Amino acid sequence: MNTTLRTSLVALLALIPILVMTGCSSPTPGVANPAGTTSSSTSAAAPTVPNSVPDSATTIQPPAESSTTAPESQEPSSREPSSPEPGPTGPAVLPTDLSGEVYGYVRAVDAPQSQLTLDKIDWFTGAAARQACIEDGVPLDMGDNWCTGYYFRNVNPALRVVTVSPNAVVTTLDGNIPVTGDLTALANRITTPTGSSRPYRLVVTDGAITEVTEMYQP
Repeated sequence: MNTTLRTSLVALLALIPILVMTGCSSPTPGVANPAGTTSSSTSAAAPTVPNSVPDSATTIQPPAESSTTAPESQEPSSREPSSPEPGPTGPAVLPTDLSGEVYGYVRAVDAPQSQLTLDKIDWFTGAAARQACIEDGVPLDMGDNWCTGYYFRNVNPALRVVTVSPNAVVTTLDGNIPVTGDLTALANRITTPTGSSRPYRLVVTDGAITEVTEMYQP
């Protein structure tokens, strides 16, 4: 064999192991390098949460349950509200300037309407009665406690129609004996000469008469 050809063959045989080893160390296409995979997977497994997101944002809230009930309509109802039943409040109170203890002559009574017509007088007792008599020029010695025990003046002929409370206490006199009654009894009483000529004491509360008492005069 030619010396040159032999030398070439020996050199080729010496390169075969080197080529084989080089081929084994090269990565096969489609197969991940184990060493490289370990390094890259470690860094990918630690995601960073941005500092700008508050802690409460990391809490997962459960979705709100959907209501199956239809919302109430906001449109006004076409039905008119029913009117309230009238309560037992008694008659409507007429406007009046009277309040507290009042004295006067009862000129008329309307029992169905719970009203009476009053001729108001100014009533005085004790020292005030004596002083009023002096002012009016009335003699102080007329007797029957006139000007010494009581006195009244009636200088204003105006009449007032006043509402009477359904619970008003009405007291008239039979002689000098008090008799408890009602507006009908009072209406009958003022038809008599004595009942129509005597003054009455009244108490007015919130515009309505709550007491009516016939005053005794000898």
